[in-house]
Amino acid sequence: MAKKVKLSSESSEKADEIIAFHGYSSLDELVENLIGSEYDKIKSDDDKEEQAERLSGLGYIS
Repeated sequence: MAKKVKLSSESSEKADEIIAFHGYSSLDELVENLIGSEYDKIKSDDDKEEQAERLSGLGYIS
């Protein structure tokens, strides 16, 4: 599912610098990498909350 995103000229310039610095082959690759990283962070935070709830239920954390 391909979608188009409009960027301001300032954001486009920043993206070009990030692409050059990190060696991405395209803006698409950069965006996919960023989305994957953010998604992993969200899932990691969810796991931490679940662990805290379990530990709280066992009386290890109050």
